[in-house]
Amino acid sequence: MNDFDLRKYLAEGKLLKEELRDVEDILVKAGFRFDDGLLGGVGSGGAGYYDGVNDDIYGYNQEGPWNEEKFNKFYDNFEFSSNYYGDTAEFEDLGIDANIIFNELDDGIYAVGDEGYVEIRSDGDIEIYATPQLSDEDGREILPAFKMDAMGRAIPQYSKDEMRKILKDDMYYII
Repeated sequence: MNDFDLRKYLAEGKLLKEELRDVEDILVKAGFRFDDGLLGGVGSGGAGYYDGVNDDIYGYNQEGPWNEEKFNKFYDNFEFSSNYYGDTAEFEDLGIDANIIFNELDDGIYAVGDEGYVEIRSDGDIEIYATPQLSDEDGREILPAFKMDAMGRAIPQYSKDEMRKILKDDMYYII
């Protein structure tokens, strides 16, 4: 047990007893549209929800310099980017039938495809979270950086050293 690495154990998802149920089809049926990314606004320029973080860590277009402090802050204090929906009028304005969601899903956290998660709350609020991904420059290889467990905690998919290598040495982007 001397070589036990808790971060690696968590990163491998061994504490997760089951995959979160994918409910993307229910959200789409209710009126959510993910054509322009899970949180909207992605696609026109190829920018991701975490581009600003990437630029803080490694400069615009990976031009440097590498900022170890910003990387540590990102890794150690990671929070998902999200959109919050908490008002009946907001649902109506967006053309979302919240009754479909609340009739088909209990309170909890669910997967939305492989792009993120949705949290259904007992007070009628909904929050959608985007998953940060690591991508090579051409977008041929895309790897999840963090996943979410059923309690809403961010689970790193790589140890800190592994993620640093992927970003700094292999020149991957956080998108």
